[in-house]
Amino acid sequence: SKETKDGIRPGRAVIERCEARVGCPIKARIKKRLMGTRCNKGKRTLLMPMRVDIPAGSITAIVGTADSGKSSLLKFLAGCNDKNVHCEGVVNLPGTSSFIPEETYLHRFYTPRTYIEHYRKLISSSGEGYFGSRKMDKDDIDKFLDSLQISVDRRDTIVGDPFSHGLSPGERRRLEIGLSVLGAPDTLYCENPIEGFDSETSLHIMEFLKGYSNHPSRRVIVTLNKPSQFVWTLIDNVILLSHDHRLVYSGPRFDLEKFFSYNKMPTPKRFFSLEHYLSVVNTFRHGNQADLWERNFKEWRENANRDDESEITEEIDGFYSSAIPEVRIPKIHSVDSKDFRTSKIWLWIHVFFQLLKRYLRNMIYNPGMVQIRLGMYTILALFLGMLFYDMDTDSDVMAAASCAALLFYSTSFFIFMVGSILPFLAHDRFIRDKEVLNGIYHPVTHHLAVTVSMIPAVLLLAFVITLIMVGLVKFHNPVTYFLIMLLALWCGEALAMLVSLNVKNYIIGIIVVSGVCGCFMPLMGFMVVPSKFPKWLRWANVVPFHTYAWQSLMFNEFS
Repeated sequence: SKETKDGIRPGRAVIERCEARVGCPIKARIKKRLMGTRCNKGKRTLLMPMRVDIPAGSITAIVGTADSGKSSLLKFLAGCNDKNVHCEGVVNLPGTSSFIPEETYLHRFYTPRTYIEHYRKLISSSGEGYFGSRKMDKDDIDKFLDSLQISVDRRDTIVGDPFSHGLSPGERRRLEIGLSVLGAPDTLYCENPIEGFDSETSLHIMEFLKGYSNHPSRRVIVTLNKPSQFVWTLIDNVILLSHDHRLVYSGPRFDLEKFFSYNKMPTPKRFFSLEHYLSVVNTFRHGNQADLWERNFKEWRENANRDDESEITEEIDGFYSSAIPEVRIPKIHSVDSKDFRTSKIWLWIHVFFQLLKRYLRNMIYNPGMVQIRLGMYTILALFLGMLFYDMDTDSDVMAAASCAALLFYSTSFFIFMVGSILPFLAHDRFIRDKEVLNGIYHPVTHHLAVTVSMIPAVLLLAFVITLIMVGLVKFHNPVTYFLIMLLALWCGEALAMLVSLNVKNYIIGIIVVSGVCGCFMPLMGFMVVPSKFPKWLRWANVVPFHTYAWQSLMFNEFS
């Protein structure tokens, strides 16, 4: 019978169906087109119906071969399925949660100390640190970094990026996990937290997660591809999936051997147990027996009568050594509920200013956001200024035509160059998606903070362009010219941001921005007068913001 959230106990998840929509390959699509038929999109099963139990106070590992559905199961539990995935089922994991994706995305200019301080202010529900409340103590930060095993001499090192060397990949990963647990979520989801790291770094990461899970109300759920034997001993609970997306086992790790011995497949001596389990339940060693193992597990689970979560938790606590200390999260003060509406407004203002400070620092310390662009704009403005030097002092028709062409080109190309910030906006998109998913702030707050943070950079770029162009070409009304360029560049930044919000790959984003600007340029009215447009297309002249920038510059110059 179907279970509802109220009908299943805490720590249990039931999956009834999980499928993904898949399109036709390009070759098949072309062939279908040539034959005059359509290539219908199909569905691919990601997970078979299953029921899993995730006890509190433990770390649960989802293991299986590649394409067994580990990430699909983790995202279903976390409630963040991909857009083309449709799953039906019930998850009852009470309390707050936090999701850590496989790739590590952090802002380059923070150090571990300053990043933790920033996150503590960002997630503090009382506006701690910004409105005069006590800041996080340095000793608290040091103790927390000790638990993350980030050495003292690395705590004031920036995260780093392709422009500057900083923390190692393992240190970045541990820092990202530490930031995700600052709010003390009850359930922590980690997608392949040790993928691509050496055994020592992997052990450090898993020891921290193990320490964090040593709390009666916390659950840590991870996906693992190929853990070492040291990492494997840190796991409390295991969910084993077969290659065809079936549940083969769900329960305590130390009962896995009992299950396989019960089915006359014990682990051979001097053999890593997990590799043996994976080889047994999948096709590459023992034929297609996954459905048989699924039936065996259901039978074994019914006979074992393992429905009492408290007994499982007690077994885990008694089995695992207490050598790993508990990760202590400094307490977060709560909002006074006397005036909830006022508190909510102040909380929004607090988060907005924290994000604004972050992105202002990003503008200063990220070379690609301002410095490189400032050099490009300066060189281009100098080139145009020298090419059209002192041109506006002439009053003949050719000088007027050249001036109009210069205004058209400078407006179009200066706006077109905003596409250079898309790689950095794309990187920020992944950070924003992660933080919004974890409930740190609303996306509108982020968009507003980023938009406001662009103003200083746009002011600087517009000022440099005005200084050079007015000084060399002798344009009229420099203040008006500056304001027009300021608004035009700000609109260009907004266009780049809008594209980055809708396109994951920055290369595609650059193509989209280039295409949009390329379509807008002929519609400005310089190449073809709007009255000469085809009647059905005359409305298009009012669509580009380029039109208003160029017409304003023309009016400023020739009025």
